[in-house]
Amino acid sequence: MKIALIMGVLLLATVAASAFWIERLGDQIGILKGNQLILESKLEEQNKDIKIHLTKQKQTQNQLLSLEKEKQEALRDVNKLRRTFANHDLDKLALAKPMLIQSRINKATKKVLENLEKLTDPNQFDEENNPSR
Repeated sequence: MKIALIMGVLLLATVAASAFWIERLGDQIGILKGNQLILESKLEEQNKDIKIHLTKQKQTQNQLLSLEKEKQEALRDVNKLRRTFANHDLDKLALAKPMLIQSRINKATKKVLENLEKLTDPNQFDEENNPSR
């Protein structure tokens, strides 16, 4: 009878202890599930940020390629003009026909200044991205 009583007490103690641990594990599982949801939402935010950054990076690369292309074209034009001017004596021509030279120089200077203003406009990229401005 003593053995049965001891076994009964041990059985009750085991059931009580297991109920306590099951309750604690349930709380921990709830906390872990909450943490998992938070981590998943943060991961989605970071993935969106990465996609936005990659898109901006591609746009920047395209702009750089475009500017490099324009630079190469401008260098070709400069080299062509240098070869042209190397073959002509502008001093002699300016003395012989000053109005002809003056009008061409004024026209070309105006064009260069307009292009320079266009290239150095700080809002040029904003206007491309936001045409409503």
